[in-house]
Amino acid sequence: MNYIKLLIFSLLLAFSNIVFAQSEAPLQEAPSDSIVKQDMAKNAEYFSQGLEAKYNENFPVAIYNFEQALKFFHNDDASMYELSALYLASGRETEALSMIQHAVNLQPDNKWYQVRLAQLYAQNGDYQSFITIYDKLLQDDPDNLDYLEAYIDALLRVGEFDKVIEKLDIVEQQIGKNEMIFLQKIQIYDEQGKKDKAIKELENLIEFMPDNTRYRAMLAEAYRKLKRDKDAYQQYLKIKELDPEDKYINISLMDYYMSVGDIDNAFHEFILAIKNTNLDYETKVQLHEFWAEQNEKSNDGLKISRAVDIGQAFIETYPDKNIGYYIMGVAYINMDDYKQAQTYFQQAIEKDNSNFVTLYQLSLCEIELHDYQSVIEITNKAISLYPEQPLFYLFQGIGYFNVKDYESCVKVLEKGRKLSANKELTANFDTYIGDTYNQLNNKQKSYEAYDRVLKSDPNNIYVLNNYAYYLSLDNKDLDKALEMSAKTIKAEPKNATYLDTYAWVLYKLGRYHEAKKYMDKVFKYDKNPNGVNYEHLGDILYKLGDTKNAVKNWKKAKKLGDVSEFIDQKIKDEKLYE
Repeated sequence: MNYIKLLIFSLLLAFSNIVFAQSEAPLQEAPSDSIVKQDMAKNAEYFSQGLEAKYNENFPVAIYNFEQALKFFHNDDASMYELSALYLASGRETEALSMIQHAVNLQPDNKWYQVRLAQLYAQNGDYQSFITIYDKLLQDDPDNLDYLEAYIDALLRVGEFDKVIEKLDIVEQQIGKNEMIFLQKIQIYDEQGKKDKAIKELENLIEFMPDNTRYRAMLAEAYRKLKRDKDAYQQYLKIKELDPEDKYINISLMDYYMSVGDIDNAFHEFILAIKNTNLDYETKVQLHEFWAEQNEKSNDGLKISRAVDIGQAFIETYPDKNIGYYIMGVAYINMDDYKQAQTYFQQAIEKDNSNFVTLYQLSLCEIELHDYQSVIEITNKAISLYPEQPLFYLFQGIGYFNVKDYESCVKVLEKGRKLSANKELTANFDTYIGDTYNQLNNKQKSYEAYDRVLKSDPNNIYVLNNYAYYLSLDNKDLDKALEMSAKTIKAEPKNATYLDTYAWVLYKLGRYHEAKKYMDKVFKYDKNPNGVNYEHLGDILYKLGDTKNAVKNWKKAKKLGDVSEFIDQKIKDEKLYE
């Protein structure tokens, strides 16, 4: 049988088989085609319903429909794509990744599938897989800015900075010079430690945007880090020219001037910073603290003068804040002008009546002015606000002591002493407690308080003097009193108060000639002796047999006051009474 006959025979056989199949078994092939058509129809129906549900934001229904669509057509990559997004939104990340991977396998050239897969890789932190996909995408579409932007971000995350620069150059070629591209390059060069290249990009950015003071400030800072201070200074001057009210320019210039030792110009910029309404108040307060710390050792006169300027600048800019008045108060205290300081501290309290340091300074000021009733009033306020702060109890005790309310004084001092955790402060409390109990004629408690002070501070000359003097008045432990008093005049040999005490102890010991010698020193070193000095001298002279000069000194003592209860009788009878 030749080839032609064989071909005809084959065709006839095939035809007869078809006819036989149609006549003998009509249900074998028709149902197969029908089922396929039905499945595809179902797939299309569910897919359509899935899209509608998705657009209506009914995501669970959308997921159901797309999953049903896949049951009727297992290779439905479009449903896989939709499901990957819906699974991801539902927190089903693993299923989302698997679904889009299947879609990509079915349609490897579909760029949208590739983008979705890359996004999921990135979301899982797999940036290398992301980059691999985008390498292919950019091969096909190298100028796609969206691709480039995403690609650059991924490269940055894995630290492939040189590739980033390369891609940024491509972007720049497409869209021209761009602020964000400059900034991105600057950041990359900084990360790489390529300071010169970073500065070059900053310079290019400023050439592109010459009026942008923020970038000039960045460039100046970069110059400063490289010790190119003169270049930085030129940028600062340009910023000030472009925007005199730039909120940070005065601080930058102040810092520059301080670095080169030009304190006068630094101070000028500091004052301008305080007055700059664009700079926030808290920054100015911190700036003042910085200035004070940096210039703590400056010339006292200049320091005070500048403090006045600072205070005035704050008052001018913030008249309702307490800081300016407080600064002025401290300045006047440093000038020993307590009356003027008092005025400013009172104004500061009006602005903020709970400020601890202002209450503290005002209390000290009132003590210096001997306005003890005001001290009591101020410390009452302070103690109500700060009941655990012992200092205000000490100040109040000083106030009560000087208005001679000794009962109130000892109560507040004892309370404050219990709060004190500082050795020196506790000694101050015990000193005043000792003095106060002496005024209350409670000698035992007075001496106990003095002993506590001397136990912790054996050379406390104030307590040594008072202790010795009160012992001499009581004619008690005179040798101990003389020893204590001797320490005071050794420490301060020209102190008239201490010399008077030493002379008086000698007098009580009956050592009148020595007592006269030290009383003469009192009058030598004190050009304005008080009444008690003259009375003591008179008593000593009387014991030495010089009644005439004794009476003469008693009379002087009476005129000055601060004398004993026997002064009139001494003068009248020309006789010593004790």
